[in-house]
Amino acid sequence: MSFSGLFTFCPRVYDPRQNRSANAGGNVILDKIIFYLLLALLVLTPLPYGTVETWSTAIWELIVLVIALLWGGHALLQKRLAINISPLVWPMLAVLVIAGVQLIPFTPGARATITFDSFATLDAGIKWFIMILFFLLFCTFVNTDERRQRAVTTIIVLAVMIALIGIGQSYLGKIIWPRANAGFGPFVNRNHFAGFLEMAAGLAGARILSRTIQREKLMLYVCYLIVICSGLILSASRGGFLSLGGVVIFLAIAAVPPRKETNSQPETDKGLRMQLIAASILLIFLAAGAMFLTSSDELLQRFSTTAKQETKENELADTKFSRRDLWETTGRIIKDHPILGTGLGAYQFVYTHYDRSSGILRAEQSHNDYLQIVVDTGIIGGLAALAFIVLLFGKGFSGLQTTNLARRAVTAGALAGCFGIAVHSFVDFNLQVTNNAQLFLALAALATTQPSQMESKEKTHQEVYWREQLSA
Repeated sequence: MSFSGLFTFCPRVYDPRQNRSANAGGNVILDKIIFYLLLALLVLTPLPYGTVETWSTAIWELIVLVIALLWGGHALLQKRLAINISPLVWPMLAVLVIAGVQLIPFTPGARATITFDSFATLDAGIKWFIMILFFLLFCTFVNTDERRQRAVTTIIVLAVMIALIGIGQSYLGKIIWPRANAGFGPFVNRNHFAGFLEMAAGLAGARILSRTIQREKLMLYVCYLIVICSGLILSASRGGFLSLGGVVIFLAIAAVPPRKETNSQPETDKGLRMQLIAASILLIFLAAGAMFLTSSDELLQRFSTTAKQETKENELADTKFSRRDLWETTGRIIKDHPILGTGLGAYQFVYTHYDRSSGILRAEQSHNDYLQIVVDTGIIGGLAALAFIVLLFGKGFSGLQTTNLARRAVTAGALAGCFGIAVHSFVDFNLQVTNNAQLFLALAALATTQPSQMESKEKTHQEVYWREQLSA
């Protein structure tokens, strides 16, 4: 829902039809600056190894805060705070509140808080807050059909470039990103490389199926999709491979044409429910398949034959231990801390208390984003995550009922990308990586928010007015 005009700084709100506001030009320019900064953020965040280190994460947080300050300047010029709040923000805020409770010292002693490490939870809470800010910014400023299409194109082209770099690295070795394993582009972990590509594959596939692009451009997008899929398969990520299949099947489900306006409301609701049920069943089966595949050493060896021997020699620790052992240990942690968890971002500190292995390997993540949120924030946080997923696909499928083919393609592609990463999250920690989490939230915003016709007309009037003033 839209809360435009909720916070009014003065009684008079700008009317674009009057063409008298002295701030109109600056307001339009600042609006565009914020939009292009958000696109730049999508492009720049993958480059420093997916923004996984402390320094790169700090820079990313600072950039988002600067954009948020520009948002405040935009509100002052406009005499109101324009904000488009998606229902998805409420589960995210619930997790942030849980993190705040975990930091409260309830009892005296060495560990007076719920969290096992206050600094880690504070750091994770700040990052979570910045993610919410980014999500709200994306919902608010990617608010017209043209901007949504431009954002989709930016993501697809970026994925193609990263896929080409990854393919080139698999043959030429580490040139641009020396720390990254061969074939992973800027990502240190091949599974995160695959997770990034599978989200973009949904957007490219939906645009191909949308029948809204010219024939000559259709072949270009087919080539884009081939490059993205080739990079993903070459990464030898089993979870990514299965998730790509999930993206394809999901696009087939989403491609069902919307009910015509002449149909009765009960029939429309029935069709929407059937799509939701089909997507839920598909998610369950693909999740079970992903968890089975990642437990098979034989399949790991088969997939590894597509990569260079160098990849095997430099393989990360996540493929050298059993995920089943990790999940078993994580289950014991959840059993002992069921309600509010052990602290957002504190998994690596609590794991050592429950690890039954030799202790040589260090586990920083549970390699299952769903288990991770439950162990970090307890059952309450798990319910918030479940609410996020239900709202995402429920509101997304409602958006698919539009007869506007271009909007439908954006929604379907964003939902397909979200679905792919939702499957992959059963066996990896893609959503713990800043870049992939940011892209996921951008897709969630595209899937659950629709452009406001009133807002689009207002911006058009403002731009016409400013061009007239400049030409006068």
